[in-house]
Amino acid sequence: MKQIFLIIISIVAISCKAQIYPLNYKEDVPNGAYYKDLDGELDKYVGLWKGTWNGKTLYLELRKVKYYYSGNPSYYQDEIQGERKVIASNGTVEIDRISNFGSDGTEFSGIGFNLKNANIKRLYFSPRNMCRKRATLDITSFANSQMTLHFEYEPSFVDPNCQHNAYVDQYGDFPINFPKDIVLTKQ
Repeated sequence: MKQIFLIIISIVAISCKAQIYPLNYKEDVPNGAYYKDLDGELDKYVGLWKGTWNGKTLYLELRKVKYYYSGNPSYYQDEIQGERKVIASNGTVEIDRISNFGSDGTEFSGIGFNLKNANIKRLYFSPRNMCRKRATLDITSFANSQMTLHFEYEPSFVDPNCQHNAYVDQYGDFPINFPKDIVLTKQ
C-alpha cells in the first residue's frame, strides 16, 4: 500500500512539472500551464525606479508576480506588475499607488513586445479613474540600472460620461500625470 501511494505521489509530481514552460514558449499548452520565468529575464526590471520631469519626481515600483489568465486554456504566467508615486516639486504627493500596491489591480503590467520593433520591450499602463484610457510604455533603452520609457496612448473610444471630458476639451489630454518620455534609475 505504501509503495502504491509513493508511485501516485511521484506521478502527480512529474505531471505538475510537465506543465511548466518558458516565458517565450509558442506552442499550445494544456489548461493550467505555467509560463515561468525560468531564465530570470524579468528580474532586471524588478525594483524601485526613480526619475524626474517638469519638477516632479516619479517612483515606479515593479514586481514579478505569478498572474492567472482565465480563458481556454487558462494558464499562469510570470509577469511584471507595477504601481507609481508622483511627488510635485513642493513635496506634495499627487499620486501614491505604491503604498497600497495592487489593492485594486495594478496600473502597470507586462513585459510585452512592441509589434513594430521586437527588440523593444513594453509595459502596459492602465491609469485608474481615466475612463478606461490605456497606454503603452516602450522601454526604448535599458542599460545597467537605467531605463528610458516612452509613453503612447492606445487607440480607444470616447466615453461621453467620462468625468474628465471638460478637462480634455480644455487641455487636449487626460490628466494622467505621466511624462511622454522619462529616464528612470533603479534605486
